[in-house]
Amino acid sequence: MSVKFAMSKLKTALLASFAALLATNASAADDLTQRVDEIFKDWARTDGPGCAVTVSQDGKTVLERAYGMADLEQGVANRPDTVFNIASLSKQFTAVSLLLLQEQGKLSLDDDIRKYVSEVPDYGTRITLRHLANHTSGLRDLPEILSLGGWNWVDAVPQKKALDAIARQKNLNFAPGSQYLYSNSGYYLMAVIVERVSGQTFGEFTRDHIFQPLGMLHSRFYDDRRMIMKSRAIGHMKLPGGGFGVWRPTYEIVGDGALLTTAQDLQIWARNFLEPKLGRHPQQLLADMTQAGVLNDGKKIDYALGLSVEIYRGSPAVSHGGGIPGYATFMLHLPEQKFASIVLCNVGGGPARKAAGAIADIYLEGKFPNGPEAPAARSRENGPTKAERQPTVAQLQKLAGTYYSEELDASYILSVDGDHLVATVGYEPPAPLFAIEGGGFYNDDGNATLQFSGNGFEMSSGRVQGLKFKRTSRR
Repeated sequence: MSVKFAMSKLKTALLASFAALLATNASAADDLTQRVDEIFKDWARTDGPGCAVTVSQDGKTVLERAYGMADLEQGVANRPDTVFNIASLSKQFTAVSLLLLQEQGKLSLDDDIRKYVSEVPDYGTRITLRHLANHTSGLRDLPEILSLGGWNWVDAVPQKKALDAIARQKNLNFAPGSQYLYSNSGYYLMAVIVERVSGQTFGEFTRDHIFQPLGMLHSRFYDDRRMIMKSRAIGHMKLPGGGFGVWRPTYEIVGDGALLTTAQDLQIWARNFLEPKLGRHPQQLLADMTQAGVLNDGKKIDYALGLSVEIYRGSPAVSHGGGIPGYATFMLHLPEQKFASIVLCNVGGGPARKAAGAIADIYLEGKFPNGPEAPAARSRENGPTKAERQPTVAQLQKLAGTYYSEELDASYILSVDGDHLVATVGYEPPAPLFAIEGGGFYNDDGNATLQFSGNGFEMSSGRVQGLKFKRTSRR
């Protein structure tokens, strides 16, 4: 056998082996894709909204998929480069903006916020920028304040209205640093601070210092409701009678959410967690961003700066989600596995969070320290206990009247309908109230409670505690 013939035979064998390897890898990749497609089978349709998905491993994108429609009116399908409103998933970019300004020596996360936003009342205790970023400030939540005042997510909310709403609050939910309670107010104020310190709009600052340096060229904050954004997925919401309706937000507040971006751009961002490039000291910036917050008593919380830092199936995880009436989004990053799954959906209540975890389970099957079992669900506090003996109609009539809250700049009308007390605010439909043990009332979904005292009542609702109402007239 000649050397030339032997070499030719060896070359043929190597090419055949390489082809077989490629075929095997392609088959494995096809199998993974089919399993991901199965997760979204209910959203792979032409008569409903859906999601865009990207997956990366070792800093390389290994999957890009899209399901459902970006715009049902125009008949446009979702694509991996479709632009979504990612809601609270935006918060990490607000936090990074503060860190970049801190690098430049223009502020410190341990500064008192009233140094920059004197409109916030002096509550007799120091609130820092770090408190805002860790959700430990005690500030009442802005969307809930607006909602309790009759806002319905489509009413226009300019920046000044948002700041005025926060400035009207006379009390905190708790002493700064003593508890963790998610509050969008902090992140809205962080965006205001970025503007006042940098001299740019928040959209301009994030464009110049984050998106353009990283090459996230399809990312922009929704700070002008008149803006045109090409390839944008319209938000949709499920209708009570079936089908979907269009949801178009008209508010212009940013920082707590409102970033318009793509699943592809967010994979660029995910790579920055593996190979940091942003800022003057990228590694330190990343370390600061992912450091868990600490309460006054030294207890660590599972929230850092715009990011949740938790354990997923035994592995460290960095994640965040976003949810508003027209969109649901989630990013899951697993640093040890160098893995990221991103799911952006243009329907309120979409499967983003659950799907991002399911995708990780598929790609990292057998690679988690704790095996395949699902992570423990967080426990929830029980709602209010309904009173065994309901008030009489005569007793309810004594509570009827109009009550005004200076902090909400809104009036609640309480009236009696049958054997129930009902509350009406703004143009919202009347909501029934039910008596609870120990006195007071709660609304139908159990979120808000009212405790009457003297000539008024005090309302607490989730992220807003202790709102004061005073009766202004009887019915």
